[in-house]
Amino acid sequence: PLYKKENMNTTTLQKQILQKQDVLNAAGIQLKKEFIGIDHIIDEVMAALSSWYLFPDLQEKPVIVNLWGLTGVGKSALIERVAALIRFEEKYYHFDLGNKENGNRGVKDKLEEIYDNANGYPILIALDEFQHARTLDSMGNEIEKSGSRVIWQLLDSGKFQVSRYSYKVEDIYGLILRLRYVLKNGVRVSNGEVTERKDYFIKQMDLNVEKDPQSGEIASQHNRFHKDLTKEESSLPFVPEHYCDDIFAVYPAKFETPYEVRLILEKLNGYETIDFLYEVFTYANSPKTVDCSKSIIFVIGNLDEAYTMSGDFNPDMDADEFHKQSLKINVPVIKEALTQRFRSEQVARLGNNHIIYPALSRNTYKQIIKLELTKIKQKVYDQLKINLNFDNTILELIYKEGVYPTQGTRPLFTTIHQIIKTKLGRVVSEMILNNHKGAGVIFKAGTNAIIIEFVRDHKVIDSLNIPQQFSLEKLRKNKKDDMQAIIAVHEAGHAITSILLMRTLPEVILSNSAGANSAGFVLTDYKWNYISKKEIKNRMANLLGGFAAEKIIFGEENVTYGATDDIQKATGLITTMLKQGGFGSVPAAYHTKHPDTRFFLHDINNTINSEAESWLKSAMKLAENTLKEQKTLLLKMADYLSDHRSMSKKQIKEMIMQHAQNFDMDSIIENGDHLFYRAHLKTAARAIEVRTDNIFELNNTKEKLNNIPRKAVNS
Repeated sequence: PLYKKENMNTTTLQKQILQKQDVLNAAGIQLKKEFIGIDHIIDEVMAALSSWYLFPDLQEKPVIVNLWGLTGVGKSALIERVAALIRFEEKYYHFDLGNKENGNRGVKDKLEEIYDNANGYPILIALDEFQHARTLDSMGNEIEKSGSRVIWQLLDSGKFQVSRYSYKVEDIYGLILRLRYVLKNGVRVSNGEVTERKDYFIKQMDLNVEKDPQSGEIASQHNRFHKDLTKEESSLPFVPEHYCDDIFAVYPAKFETPYEVRLILEKLNGYETIDFLYEVFTYANSPKTVDCSKSIIFVIGNLDEAYTMSGDFNPDMDADEFHKQSLKINVPVIKEALTQRFRSEQVARLGNNHIIYPALSRNTYKQIIKLELTKIKQKVYDQLKINLNFDNTILELIYKEGVYPTQGTRPLFTTIHQIIKTKLGRVVSEMILNNHKGAGVIFKAGTNAIIIEFVRDHKVIDSLNIPQQFSLEKLRKNKKDDMQAIIAVHEAGHAITSILLMRTLPEVILSNSAGANSAGFVLTDYKWNYISKKEIKNRMANLLGGFAAEKIIFGEENVTYGATDDIQKATGLITTMLKQGGFGSVPAAYHTKHPDTRFFLHDINNTINSEAESWLKSAMKLAENTLKEQKTLLLKMADYLSDHRSMSKKQIKEMIMQHAQNFDMDSIIENGDHLFYRAHLKTAARAIEVRTDNIFELNNTKEKLNNIPRKAVNS
């Protein structure tokens, strides 16, 4: 192995380093072929492990590399593949901290394997599902996990002590007590065998047996010592034979085989045997140090606190939008998320090497689909000499049915299996039964079916229609019923208030979604990253826009229950701003009355509640007035959405330009980096500079006048 310690001259060492560097370079190239859309992640991982791989003897503590991302983006698979490509399969230790069956004791036991196999040598460790090793609960209270201490010791120094204790240690100690007792009562030993009071020894050690009178073999056994009495009665070992195995098992550092143990025992008298056994017992009962200081440790986990989109399982959410949101996650965000699960000193032990996976984009998903289909095509050709091809309709179908943007590639692979792999048996059978040998095969997506065409000389000679349930496509199908009409009006209200009040054009509007908890939605991306007081009412009106639209179009008596989440969000926004943001009549922090909230104000007179109600009423009125003014636009947009499940950003823009009243499209905010604050600050700073310069000149003039002699002044 490349990590083997050996004496070598400078030339040999340089040659070995160059060989290792070649291995790293080749590994990086291969990884980029196998893992799509994460080239920069691969570069960071390879850079992080390069010094450890090239110069492991120089490090005194483990190298800690943290990998964070949504589920199914290839974190664990990447590290496992890295281990294989750099020839570390046998020195790769993977721990699933989310596996409750193993528990913390299981982690500790597995870490102890390192002592016997690779103690002090370079190894690669993966601590997977690390978020489950949390030491703080959701309320910030300490969780007692004594078994996890070994993990933090591992991350700190790479060294930790574990007991050598096993049930065999207890057996050896029990043997010492019994042998010491018989020696005190006259048993004599020479060269490892009992020489005096053999009957007494047999009785006290409970070694009595009954032998078959014909064969002379043991007929019954009452305990584990009996096998030692198969020898002649004149030969009676002071230490039963099987204990040689136990002694060897707990003291392998001193003996190469159990036979060596017996050779030593055969040279000892009784008390020398006791001393020897006590030495074995002392060693076996002492702690041993597991040394992983020359390891590289990959901490792998999913942090919902950082990846806030992780709880959204709606397959209609835009993968590109999630990808864009995930790019905003940086190291400070990760560390803040970690402090909600771990103590500050534990977060510090994880270091600063945090590699952050983005959510997969639409293009990345499609590349992964193409790669997987190519693998299937190659495998089928290698094994069956059948040439498979996949129409673009298949690629689109797999994307639509298999992509849940926050769940990564796992649902995608199961969809590929369901749509493609389950059909291969039928394809082969059809080719054999109909003598289509040598024909090519093309997979296409049809209506509720997979169409398989057999082609020879560019002509379709046969075809199969295999029924296929498209569960998401069925859910996405336009229903053109009352429900879609309600959702169309509701979402149009949100979209129009977003455009008119927040000056933000939605990315897409859906009036029919496959999501379990969302029949429709408006996807909006505000271009600024703060909330100012002047926009609170507009934000609330946007949240209440769907409710207001239903009232305007259907009448107040026909408003539905679908606005509950919107109302809760609007209420939560204003109460947060008033109780924590200082936007109320008193700039203070409010909390419910409790001994633990003595540093907060308590809204005894319901002042905050009254203010919040006033804000909500005002926001609702703003939403209604805005939509009434834009009723033509509201009706046009809702009518379109009642017949079509979605409206793109381009379509929204065109409809606004045609039907919006008193609205200038140039007021839409495309870039929120320079809206007000910087320009205002610079203007104010320049004004104060002019004032300061004038004061300086005035003071300078006064000083000059004060320095002129009085006569000169008088003259």
